[in-house]
Amino acid sequence: MYFKVVLPVLIVFLLSLNVFSQAEMNLGAKKFFAESSELLRSGEQPPAEFIAEYDLTSRTDKWYIGVLALVDKQVVNTANLQKLGVKNDSRLNDLWTLRVPVRNLEKLVVEPGIRYLEIADPVDPALGRSTIDSRTDSVNRGLGLSAPYNGEGVIIAVIDWGFDYTHPNFYDSTLTDLRLTRAWDQNKLSGPPPNGYSFGTEYVGKEELLAARQDTLYVFGPMSHGTHVAGIAGGSGAGTPHKGAAPEAELIFISLRRDAPSLIDAFTYITDYAASVEKPYVVNMSFGSHLGPHDGSSLKNYGIDMLHGPGRVFVGSAGNNGNSPFHLDIDFAQHPDDTVFTEVGFGNFQDQFGQTLSMWGSALSSFGAGLLLVDQANSIVYESPLILSESGSYFNEVMDVDGNELHIISEAVAQFYLNDKPNVRIEVRNTTPYRVILKVFSQDSHLHIWNNVRMNSRYTNWGQPLSDTYPGALAGDIFYGLGEPAGVGKNVITVGSYQRVAYNIFGNPSGGQQSNFTSSGPTVDGRVKPDISSTGQGVISSVNSFDPTQSGFLASVEHEGKEYGFRGFSGTSMSGPMVAGIVALMLEAHPTLSATQAKQIIIETARLDEHTGEIGPEGHLRWGYGKANALAAVLAVQALTDVTDRVVDNDLLKVYPNPVSGELFVEASYKDQYIEKLTLIDLSGRSVKSLNLPSGTVKSQMDLSDVVPGLYLLQFQTTGGIGFSTVKVAR
Repeated sequence: MYFKVVLPVLIVFLLSLNVFSQAEMNLGAKKFFAESSELLRSGEQPPAEFIAEYDLTSRTDKWYIGVLALVDKQVVNTANLQKLGVKNDSRLNDLWTLRVPVRNLEKLVVEPGIRYLEIADPVDPALGRSTIDSRTDSVNRGLGLSAPYNGEGVIIAVIDWGFDYTHPNFYDSTLTDLRLTRAWDQNKLSGPPPNGYSFGTEYVGKEELLAARQDTLYVFGPMSHGTHVAGIAGGSGAGTPHKGAAPEAELIFISLRRDAPSLIDAFTYITDYAASVEKPYVVNMSFGSHLGPHDGSSLKNYGIDMLHGPGRVFVGSAGNNGNSPFHLDIDFAQHPDDTVFTEVGFGNFQDQFGQTLSMWGSALSSFGAGLLLVDQANSIVYESPLILSESGSYFNEVMDVDGNELHIISEAVAQFYLNDKPNVRIEVRNTTPYRVILKVFSQDSHLHIWNNVRMNSRYTNWGQPLSDTYPGALAGDIFYGLGEPAGVGKNVITVGSYQRVAYNIFGNPSGGQQSNFTSSGPTVDGRVKPDISSTGQGVISSVNSFDPTQSGFLASVEHEGKEYGFRGFSGTSMSGPMVAGIVALMLEAHPTLSATQAKQIIIETARLDEHTGEIGPEGHLRWGYGKANALAAVLAVQALTDVTDRVVDNDLLKVYPNPVSGELFVEASYKDQYIEKLTLIDLSGRSVKSLNLPSGTVKSQMDLSDVVPGLYLLQFQTTGGIGFSTVKVAR
């Protein structure tokens, strides 16, 4: 049971903070203040579920909470922070990660220079014979390329949980050298932590890693998620056919704490190490959350926005809510004063608290929400107090309804500091026989609602339906289903999932269809996501040998007197690391390739087939721009390296018609930009046609009537740089 707070005392506590000029807070921080106020006065040991929910850490008889903060660097006094016992681990410009004694958090809120604090909003794993389908096998063998690429000289950093440091999949192909060079177990608090950080345990080098064996058992229980994900991105196969995309890459594993600052700490740790060894890196994020605004404005995305750049690329999974209508989109500006109802679907999991309803309105608007309990005749049995976004209020009450428990926790923020949007969150546990109905109302807000399972000690990204079974109610949809931060980041390559193509003994193919679980875009601010799709169903990779839940291996190897296994998992957790591995191959070919360039090339070289159908320049809300094609992407990077270090936006030129059966026209669409050369490349890397153009050319054409039908890469060199576009030749 959650820590029970008496509401009148809570209101006085929050009002006492408002007397001073205080930092703005997210819902997680507001909730923590409310639920910890009585704890602070009593000095008692926090309940175990409270510790797990907020990832509290204990040292020298003090409890610490992780805080992500925006600061005014000209005003904040670091000496004052030290006096409060605050540990400052990372500083990314004005984004700081802090570990704060719980008893001093109230003082931190009113400390000059602290502008905004964020607590909680944790992430959850996106779990729901792929290299051939993604064409990485061709890149590994160097088919059509100037050299084979296997990720040598590139770092793949996997942020996840459930790592087996000893698995032979993380050795080289001879099973001699461990390519896993370091790991940071953020959840093992015995230390020693990495230099400059105040928590966790770092392992550096083969001896320390093999002695540690695995990461710490976490709130998810025994896991193989991280071991499987890392094998897809960079496993050597350990003598099996189940190699990852970049089997010679250097590997770093970070077992993530789920509190607010730990992900940013992971990013800075990776960045600093990569800089120290002068290597490019790609980060894989196979996890997500639906508590945030889904518009790329969260502090996690802000950190990525500051760090991405040449040789620094971030890849993430889209999420697995493609077959769950867990989202509702209501534009009250079109229907002011309406009241909208929807029935809340509940999961059925062991250790489940209930459901979390995360609601975000449009900037500078307001809305209200409440819950009803109704019987089978749709008669109202109970109606909760209304929570208004502009009130900034908090409510936590356990009610007895006919001898059963109804527990409601709700909190509100009038205007989220980072985007001016109102935010209301309602958590509900219902053991009564009655159905839960959510009602919302507004005059001016464009409202988005997500319904996810809430465990006793953590939030999940497991969507549950919103349905229209109550009179006049609205049903949910699958859109806006991408998790944070990887699914919505402006500078993240977001990956959806499809089923790989397999061939039977007669050579007949099957598969290639989109995975029904892959989450759908767009982002709330209207961007097309995901960016690309890759194989995510039944992907065979390594599993954790210390995970007792894993058996029935599809393949196994003997190493150092122990059996290590491989199994098939499904989810966008599996499709993301395939693309992370492809990016590693691209970075090997061009170590200073930027994140923007990498994303554009992956999009422009995507392949289409009968399953994707034609995807125009606007993209597709589930496929992205098609299926990732490692060979074409590395070919494009290789061409880029040969010609120039600048990639120009594809919008620089108009390429039409596409598909084409005769003349292809190419026209410069920007002033003072001229076309110098056009090259048509097939997907084996062969130059099919090349056309040098006279100085000052703004429009040209290429006759493709004699070209074999299929998908090609058009490379165009201009006075502004080099760019790429996919062209389909048809008859």
